[in-house]
Amino acid sequence: MDQSITLSTLIQMGVIIMGFWGFVKIVKEIVTSITERHDREQKWDNIGEMEERLVKNIQDERDKIYEKYDGKLKEMESKIDSNHADTEAKLQEVRAELLIITDCMAAVLDGLHQQGCNGKVSEARENLDQYMRNRAHE
Repeated sequence: MDQSITLSTLIQMGVIIMGFWGFVKIVKEIVTSITERHDREQKWDNIGEMEERLVKNIQDERDKIYEKYDGKLKEMESKIDSNHADTEAKLQEVRAELLIITDCMAAVLDGLHQQGCNGKVSEARENLDQYMRNRAHE
């Protein structure tokens, strides 16, 4: 090892080190690029799974909403049916009362007519009789 270190030897060594460093840097960039591409492709493969989970979650949420509103709808239908039955009962009661009042009015007008009251009493009696005949045929 009698060789002396010269400037050209140092330059050659520097070039060799820089070449080795450049080679390592390029290999690192290639590995990084391959890794990034692999990760991207892996994510693309996982998108199908994520899509399936998302669709299932959406379906589950929609089912919960359906259940909630089906219950509300049944409750509202029950209330409507109850209100309808109540209204029908009240309407029947009012009709019965109107029938009694109409019968009473017919009796009063008949009594007045029998006592000799004419004019408006006869007209009212005829109108009431006509109305009753029309209602009987409806």
